[in-house]
Amino acid sequence: MARRPDPHPCRRRLFKSAKPPSRATIGTALSVIGALFIGYVGVGYLLAPQPMAPDFGLPTWPHGEGAGFLAVKGVRDVVSGLVIVSVALAGNRRVLGWVMLAMALTPVGDMFIVLFSDGAPSTAFGVHGATALAVTVAGGLLLSGSRPQSSIGASRRSSRTGA
Repeated sequence: MARRPDPHPCRRRLFKSAKPPSRATIGTALSVIGALFIGYVGVGYLLAPQPMAPDFGLPTWPHGEGAGFLAVKGVRDVVSGLVIVSVALAGNRRVLGWVMLAMALTPVGDMFIVLFSDGAPSTAFGVHGATALAVTVAGGLLLSGSRPQSSIGASRRSSRTGA
């Protein structure tokens, strides 16, 4: 019996040779997606703070003259996103991993603030705790999937001495 020609030889070749993304690539993607999301949340707190405030999980939030504190959260979130994007654009995934682990402290702090202020535990754990976990996973993937880079000074010394 004669073998029929494959109607889609390119498709088979594409999927056969495709490698799964590396841990560092997945960590970078999670970091950038998270940075864009937190930047979006920050812009929301700057442009329309009162509608955004209930989603944070606290039982009450500042109104009137105290509403300026919501803008503080907006600035914090926008800057957090910009830091992550800046480090990602620099291209050092190891540094990005350490930055992500440090950034994970922000949602951990938010989680405890909500819990200690008699806020909704479901929001504390479901929003802030889950965010801290996702940021930590992204940092861990970046650190486990990238090699430490040698210091610039060491490479310059070795090139001068011929070592």
